Formats: sequence, structure tokens, C-alpha cells
Amino acid sequence: MGGAPPGRGLDAPALAPAPDNDMLAVVTRAFTSALKTCDPHIFLHSDRVARYAFQIAAELQLPPPGQREIYLAGLLHDLGKIGVAFRTLHKPDRPTPAEWEQIRQHPVLGFQILKDFPEFAEISIMVLYHHEWFNGQGYPDGLRGKQIPLGARILCVADSFDAMTSERPYRPAMSQMEARHELVAMAGKQFDPEVVDALLRRLTTSMSP
Repeated sequence: MGGAPPGRGLDAPALAPAPDNDMLAVVTRAFTSALKTCDPHIFLHSDRVARYAFQIAAELQLPPPGQREIYLAGLLHDLGKIGVAFRTLHKPDRPTPAEWEQIRQHPVLGFQILKDFPEFAEISIMVLYHHEWFNGQGYPDGLRGKQIPLGARILCVADSFDAMTSERPYRPAMSQMEARHELVAMAGKQFDPEVVDALLRRLTTSMSP
């Protein structure tokens, strides 16, 4: 079992203080505050996912505004889980098929919360598609390859890496090495291989003396 994996201290852009007219930051802080109140575990997971996603975006040399937008999307990627029963998300054994179906609605719920804010147009799409698979076997729409927005492909890798290296009620955490092997094994299937390579390079750099 891996405990807290290296990389969780990776740098991320500060959200606060933000100028009053920075609607992205202001509304994101409001949503993350609500998420922290409703479910601190999801809040902490989202913070880690945002940091991984930001580092991947930086490694891919996306422009700074894009890096920041992906970071914000990471903070909000599980916002829709506030619409899923707490007992379903935190039951001590694996969810039933019916419960999984409820959980699988969270990207759509998150999108519905964000889509009416014009400033969140791109972020809402990343949230909607962060569980799409590179081979087309994900959800909600079964998008494939480059049909999936790059930000969503980045979130998919960041989200999965943190999920694998975190304790869950029904399974222990993987070590970081085990999670790395899983990312490589699923590259081209669940994950965009270029995004996987970017995260692995950045994690290796962060662990170097």
C-alpha cells in the first residue's frame, strides 16, 4: 500500500486572492467551498487532481491561461457528486450496478451546474467528458481519441492516478509504482498516451534530488 504518493505537493496556481472581476476564480471558490462542506473527501481529492492536471498541462506546454483553466476544471471535476447520495459514495463495499449508474451521472450533473455561466464554457465541457475513454468505451457519450477535449483527457489521467493511489472503503491504495504501471498498461485504451507520458515525466522530475 502506498500511502500519500509523491507528487501531491506539486505546485499549482493560487486562486486567492483574486481580483473582484475574476469571475472564474470567484465562482470556483464558491463551488469548492460548498463541496468542502458537503464532502471533505471529494474536496481533497479534487485539490490533488487539480494539481496533477496543472502539472500535465505545463508539461505539455499549454499556454498559461489554458493551464489555469485546466487547474480550475480539476477543482470542479467532481462537483456533480453533490447530487449523489453520500451513503452511495462512501459505502464500505463496492457499489451495486444501480449505485454505479447513479455515480456515473456526476459528470452530467457537474456540467449542468456550470453550463449557464459563460465564463465556464470550456471548463464545463472538461467536467462533462472527464470519464470518456481514449478507446471510446467511457461515458457519458462514448467519445473516442481526439474527439475528447484535451482538458478532459488530462483530467481523466489525473483523476485516475489520484484514485488509484488513494485508499477507498472497498480497497487499499496502490503504490505510486503500481499506479504508474497501470497508467502505461491502459494508455491507448482508457488514457491518451501523450497525457500519460506527460504525467510520468513530471512525477519523475518532482522526485529527482
